[in-house]
Amino acid sequence: MKRIISQDLLIQVKCTLVHSLFWASYCAYSSFIVTMLTDYGYSSATATAMMTATSVLSFIAQPVSGYICDNYIPHKWVYIVLTICAIPTMVLMPHLLFSPVLTMISMLLFTIFMVQMPGLLDAWVIGLTNLHPHMNYGISRGSSSLAFAISAQAMGVLTAVYGHGLRCWVGAALGLLSVIVAFMLEPLPCRRSQEAKAENKPVKSGLSTAETVSRLVKNHAYILLLLMSFLLFMGTSCFSSFIPVLTQELGGGSGEVGTVFALTALSEVPAMFLMASILRKVPAKKVIVLAGLFYLLRLSLTAVAPNYIVMLLVQMLQGLSFAVIWPASMAYLNQIMDYEVRSTAIMTFSSVTLGISGIFGNAIGTAILAATNVRMVFVFASVSAGVGLALGLYGLARRIWK
Repeated sequence: MKRIISQDLLIQVKCTLVHSLFWASYCAYSSFIVTMLTDYGYSSATATAMMTATSVLSFIAQPVSGYICDNYIPHKWVYIVLTICAIPTMVLMPHLLFSPVLTMISMLLFTIFMVQMPGLLDAWVIGLTNLHPHMNYGISRGSSSLAFAISAQAMGVLTAVYGHGLRCWVGAALGLLSVIVAFMLEPLPCRRSQEAKAENKPVKSGLSTAETVSRLVKNHAYILLLLMSFLLFMGTSCFSSFIPVLTQELGGGSGEVGTVFALTALSEVPAMFLMASILRKVPAKKVIVLAGLFYLLRLSLTAVAPNYIVMLLVQMLQGLSFAVIWPASMAYLNQIMDYEVRSTAIMTFSSVTLGISGIFGNAIGTAILAATNVRMVFVFASVSAGVGLALGLYGLARRIWK
């Protein structure tokens, strides 16, 4: 028994390191891309339009990767190969900004290689928790939020003092470290192959695309979660893309943008660590709906914040919104989805929340910004979150949630 716990603890440490190093690396790019583009002469509208284009690609790429991991190639090797490919795009980005075309190509390549990784890592770690019951997904994901917070603050200072180029090199180095640790982490076998080998039968081919889609669509609780999360995250996609614009309007620069993202990520840590205990006492569906309320509150207060300090403090509600809904959704998906399509379901969820919601959120937000001002973008985000909360409550009333 002690040997099993010790083995699970070692895997927990490795998962935490991969997760944390990845998010620290990802922060070096994602948290500062809009600021970097505007610093190099791109308008705010152009920068967010380019972000919308990458969201389209992210939406397509993530379910494809999930399907591949469910059926053909373990998450470990997909993560390692794609992250290695992402490193050169991160380093080269500052040198390509003179050309909008080359900049767009670089952003699209980075999206293919790395922007889809959050969902893949979540599917990998969730799968390992099923094989190693003493593991805790919340510890791994919460530690990555802490790493993101530290990275955001450090990268903001680094950018303010030395510029964008050095930050990209540091981000690339952190990504390489995550790959090194990933090599030492246990792969999650393709589940059908594992089952077939355990029964001494020939390895079966995976589900067809049509069969996979059919299983997802017929799960009404899954569809409800997707729709509600799409509306909530459409609002928060506006936060990620437009908070640098609001920060600058309130008198801040790259350092202040880094502080916003750092405090936001830091506020996630307590809830992430405690979520496993909470979910043992409270059904995941109720936790998800409660998080929707705090999404609405956070975005509404951001829209009316009178100054930078108030706006900064409001972002601590991230700890009661995203930090609650994300691990609760992972636990819920692990509960309601068949193992044959679990990775596809998780990465499709990630695609909808971090991809397609960003497409609509950034597109609508860009149009609003061009016609009015950045505060009206957050008014729209609040309305979107309110509709998402209403949908979640409707699901409880009609007992659609499982």
